[in-house]
Amino acid sequence: MHSRRDFFALKKTRAFISLPYVKKNTHTCTKCEGYCVGVCDEGIIFKKEGGIPYLDFTNSGCVFCRKCAFVCQEEKKGVLDPAMEDKIVGKAKIDISSCLAYSKVVCLSCKDICNGFIKFSGMFYPEVLDDCNACGLCVSVCPQGAISIV
Repeated sequence: MHSRRDFFALKKTRAFISLPYVKKNTHTCTKCEGYCVGVCDEGIIFKKEGGIPYLDFTNSGCVFCRKCAFVCQEEKKGVLDPAMEDKIVGKAKIDISSCLAYSKVVCLSCKDICNGFIKFSGMFYPEVLDDCNACGLCVSVCPQGAISIV
């Protein structure tokens, strides 16, 4: 059952977020059976039939285990490369109109799960640092849904 808040809320469109360890371009993906989807312990890799795999951080984030890259390289010869940097193309963005901390409510959910890429001015006003690796862990824990990867 959905709440009335969800019924009247503006629907957020999600950006296409490609997997980490992309060697060249996600469009070189062979659109295989999606071995990368099956090996992801976090359950964040999805693939529509005949489509390119993508990340969805609704329930969790990427821990950079490299399993997706290893299975891709073994099975389909290299869209993903496990030797690449632990980074996803993108950056976390905080919607300050929805963020509890910007409303002067003490909430450190994003900072608690982040590996130092989000800093606060005292207890409020979180800021995403430039070297954010876009892991998406902060997206899934935000109680307001105020964080997205762009």
